[in-house]
Amino acid sequence: MSKQLEKGEIALFKYNKLRFSFAKLSAGDQQILTSDPWSLINSHIQQKISNSRGDNRVFLERALYFSSLAESFYKAANSILLPTRATLLYYGMLNLVKCFLSYKKIELETVHEHHGLNLPLGTKGIVQVKPNIQNAVNIFSTFSELLGKKINQTIDVKFDDAVQNIPEIHSLCHGLGLVPKRKLLPVQIEILTNTDHNKLFTEVIIDNEQKTKVDTTKFLKNKRRLYFREGYPREGKIVYRSKSRKSFTQENINIIYQNILKEYCEFDIEPILTNAGYRFYVDLKSTNLPHLSYTLLCMFYLGTVARYRPNEANQLLKGTLRPIVSEFVNLSPNQFLYQLCSILLEKECVMPFSSITPMSTI
Repeated sequence: MSKQLEKGEIALFKYNKLRFSFAKLSAGDQQILTSDPWSLINSHIQQKISNSRGDNRVFLERALYFSSLAESFYKAANSILLPTRATLLYYGMLNLVKCFLSYKKIELETVHEHHGLNLPLGTKGIVQVKPNIQNAVNIFSTFSELLGKKINQTIDVKFDDAVQNIPEIHSLCHGLGLVPKRKLLPVQIEILTNTDHNKLFTEVIIDNEQKTKVDTTKFLKNKRRLYFREGYPREGKIVYRSKSRKSFTQENINIIYQNILKEYCEFDIEPILTNAGYRFYVDLKSTNLPHLSYTLLCMFYLGTVARYRPNEANQLLKGTLRPIVSEFVNLSPNQFLYQLCSILLEKECVMPFSSITPMSTI
């Protein structure tokens, strides 16, 4: 079957490659290199404010305030050690989320607000996630829903489980034996066109060596099973191609391209920011929450334990989870910042190679 397929060409728009992304890019958009995503966020919001009036302006001014507050908490955490550092980082991430919600016109200032998370009394290592709360804005639930996963009922999440669902920490969890088998499958995703340049389709490419590390047969599960078929053969690769090809013209290519990106939101594809830009992984075990929500949840847990549960905090910092806690606090806040910045700006924001340093300089 695959031999009958036409070999695709990389799709271009105005000589620029159509790139797969978790952000809502426009056709031909290139990455933005920045060592200071805060300035990007603030400049973007200020530009919007200058062209807005009435309620829209109020939401944007509120978003700008929360962004500045988040930046202050992040920077204050630089010189602080665990466990206090986790508290400051949680408030930084929380206010970054509130910036995002305000940007999306979610009312915050004039209504009751709830974190949407709490540590139940008499439990250890458990975070309780609540659905929407009557007569209040549930920060966590609203954030998760905007990212594509609605919370319909109260769920209890173990910190040990939650941290496994954070892509940049997953490998360490596996290495330390917390995860029996890897569930993140590295993939390369290409947006292609036919020789007549009037159809768009996609291919997902997987290295053959991944068969020994991950159960690659799980790729064709759930919604992916309906969307993909065997792709054009490539040496040393497993290839899956989208079943449908989408007609396009130069006038509507942006709409078609963004529709493809939206369709991929259903396939549990997670990004990790690296020194070569974003790498993408298929989560072969679908989760209840978006990966950025798991990051916020884990930092809430660490920050709250630091303030209210000294014995539990000491056990975390002296026990077998210490390497995971340290790695999480060092890596995840910047991943959270850059990815949420990309989603908010609808641009893919990455670190310049010269700026990639140990996360002591978050």
